[in-house]
Amino acid sequence: MDKAEYGGPGWANYVATYFNDTFRFCGVLAELLRRGGKAVIVLGNSIIQGVEVCTDQFFGRIAELRGLEFSETVQLRKKRTGTSIIQSSVRVERAAQRAVLYEVAIVLRKR
Repeated sequence: MDKAEYGGPGWANYVATYFNDTFRFCGVLAELLRRGGKAVIVLGNSIIQGVEVCTDQFFGRIAELRGLEFSETVQLRKKRTGTSIIQSSVRVERAAQRAVLYEVAIVLRKR
């Protein structure tokens, strides 16, 4: 199978799908947690077409829309990007500056 790059609206659809899924996930999580209950989710940022997307911040805001409290972010790992890490020279070449890929644990709490 060829590894074709997403083109045109493909990237927008990819990002929209991720955040739509996040919205649904947080809704289910809000239903499952008891009041005061906590969930820890591990995720990292991304570089989409040379633009850094801080998914943890968006994830936290979406969780708040679903009635959860975005209470804490804990940095787990941080490293500089390179083509070997993000698997695309296009993403690196288009970035205005070298972004840092990171992984965090976010803590969500049911109010």
